[in-house]
Amino acid sequence: MPNNIKDLRLIDITVGELMEFFDGRYANRNQLPQQEETFLKIDGCAALTGYTEEYIRQMVHKRKIPFIKLNNGGLRFIRKDIMDWMGCNKSMPIDDIAQRYIENNTIGNRGHFFNSLN
Repeated sequence: MPNNIKDLRLIDITVGELMEFFDGRYANRNQLPQQEETFLKIDGCAALTGYTEEYIRQMVHKRKIPFIKLNNGGLRFIRKDIMDWMGCNKSMPIDDIAQRYIENNTIGNRGHFFNSLN
């Protein structure tokens, strides 16, 4: 007989017993992988964004918001896509915009810049 249970070989186990083992193990710990993409209906999207359902329909019609059109004509929205879309529409203070412009667009010759103003 092995000294450690880890060294014990499983020789005779049924598929049902194995499934029972895993079902019990994961059911108790909620370790089953969670679905990363949460699909929202139009009311859920409205609650998430704060817009009315009618306004969301208008944005869908103009294709200004990410959406999924179902075969039956229904709409679904992926929570992550909506959150990303909302983040892209945020405004920045003018000082931050100016700083970003300065960092990304260096002027090589200052004299050339001022001479072009004349």
